[in-house]
Amino acid sequence: MLARPPQAQGFELSPIKAMELAASKIPGVISLAQGIPSFKTPEVIKRFVHEKIDQGLCDKYSLTLGLAELREEIALSLQKENLRYDPESEIIVTAGSIEGITASVLASTEPGDEVIVPSPTYASYRGSLAIGGCVTRYVELDEDNNFDFHVERVREAITRRTKAILYCSPNNPTGTLYSEAKTRAIIDLAIKNDLTVIIDEVYKDFYYTADKHFTPALIPEARDRVIRVCSFSKAFAMTGWRVGFVHADAARIRKILKFHDAMVTCAPVVSQYAAIAALRFGDPFLAEFKQEFKRRRDYAISMLDQLSHVLDYQLPRATYFVFPRIKDIVPLAKDSHKLAYDILEKARVAVVPGTAFGPSGESHIRMTYGKEMEDLQEAFHRLQDYFTGIRSKASSTPAANATPAAPAADKPLRACAKKALALASRIYLRRNHSLIVGIAGTRGKTVFKRTITELLREHFPTRANFLSYNTDIGLPLAILNLDNPRTAMQKAIFPLRLAAKALFGREREKVLVLEYGVGSPGDAKALLRIARPTWLVVSDIASPDPSINTDAMRSEIAELIKATPMKKVIWCAEDPLILDLEPTLDEANSVRLFDIEKASVAGATRRYPLAQEAVGRSAQLAIVAAVKLAERLSVPEAQIAKHLG
Repeated sequence: MLARPPQAQGFELSPIKAMELAASKIPGVISLAQGIPSFKTPEVIKRFVHEKIDQGLCDKYSLTLGLAELREEIALSLQKENLRYDPESEIIVTAGSIEGITASVLASTEPGDEVIVPSPTYASYRGSLAIGGCVTRYVELDEDNNFDFHVERVREAITRRTKAILYCSPNNPTGTLYSEAKTRAIIDLAIKNDLTVIIDEVYKDFYYTADKHFTPALIPEARDRVIRVCSFSKAFAMTGWRVGFVHADAARIRKILKFHDAMVTCAPVVSQYAAIAALRFGDPFLAEFKQEFKRRRDYAISMLDQLSHVLDYQLPRATYFVFPRIKDIVPLAKDSHKLAYDILEKARVAVVPGTAFGPSGESHIRMTYGKEMEDLQEAFHRLQDYFTGIRSKASSTPAANATPAAPAADKPLRACAKKALALASRIYLRRNHSLIVGIAGTRGKTVFKRTITELLREHFPTRANFLSYNTDIGLPLAILNLDNPRTAMQKAIFPLRLAAKALFGREREKVLVLEYGVGSPGDAKALLRIARPTWLVVSDIASPDPSINTDAMRSEIAELIKATPMKKVIWCAEDPLILDLEPTLDEANSVRLFDIEKASVAGATRRYPLAQEAVGRSAQLAIVAAVKLAERLSVPEAQIAKHLG
């Protein structure tokens, strides 16, 4: 057996804690970095603990497994989830969840073993795996599908050295809810390949939708390989108490217990009594916390919506984090570490760089909306000023394309690349007769794209461009379904891939939903030479950011409208800049906020019940636009109603 490697080499402080340390040295900083809920531990819990302290019950170690009374309470709470675990042999009380995760990793692996971890995911897993001498195998989540699992990618990552899969559900930092179907698919892979599954469910109590949490611990055939880690920190505002628990089958618990004992002996006894009180008396407070977090989430999304020209956000359906992607027009977008520290220095707001959460976290930042509302409001005002300021400074230089295929300094090569991409796209579209839905505007384009794509998929095979590929380089790549070449090898073979795609590539989807990024003179003509939209959907043009040239934007949108039949333009009638653009736009295709109210959406012919969340202005307008477009494309009303419900 290999010896565990010395951990002094290459072992670093968590980037989240490093950011908090840096922020603590700057006066007046508002931290949206570490996931600490703003609430105080409920008084009923503290009173219960005071009584136990006064009785002298917190002065000595408990059993290494934890207080028998607490393990019994945990077992009872698990029964409410239809889980049966023996409090005597299948539950360990831990000093917080990360200690439980680390002990589980040490008990389930040997040095050199590979552990599959989704990317992005919680930053501190990296430390737990390093302590175990494990090799982390990151598997990229599907960002354009709200960071869901791509099961085939997980399958491809499994090797003979793979011993475990470690992930959190719901996901931190993205707020993703993994469906029962995806969870079962991951467990099937674990069973077939004899893998341990370590599941971190510290945010299981913070769902903002009607979705029911599904844990792999509910799958009977996986009971002997699933280790589930939970915590009291988030649900009951007890981060400082450092108490959580692990449950698994008895054989695994015996292995985990040895490492748990070596690290902490037992969880703090005073905290164990706090956990007892939380389980007995804490449910009303949990409901109150969840309601307030949802209110703060909705506010954070509304503010991100106003910044959607620089940040691409997705709605977190759980946790209290949001993980926006920084668009390439922002300086330092490709270096989230430098960007986060630049924001800290200039805006006095602490956020976590996306690289902390794995390779695919680059170009993102994580923000918590677990802070007090007043702090959250001030933080977003500072962020608005920051992004407006850096955009204004950058406006004197050409903005970076969303997907640069060549260095900006190499102008002749770049020009050739643009021409080749445009030609390949035209050839591809002539060979494949897909209907093109173009999305244009300043605010919420990506939200419109995703919303429309999800609804049209109910009836047509539909594909959307990934991320925000929307420039004269990005649009062809999106049409051809090619990613931007980055390595030297990728760039060397890219011309061959491009030619093969143009001449022989087959498009399986009937509808392509593509973003059209216009904002500078000539943008519209350049994009129209590549592909003319069959239908055009125009989101808001007006923006609170004074660095945006609204005159140029309005002119370029007008070019797109003129190139599209008027009956095939769906437009936001809430925006006065669009109303001034073209008075002959079809009123029947207008989109207004009052079209979505009282849990229903108005189409052209009827109202549909709406059960989906629609958080923020763009999300609400996007649902109305999607419904009206679906009706125009003859999607059956029953399918529209089913999707919305």
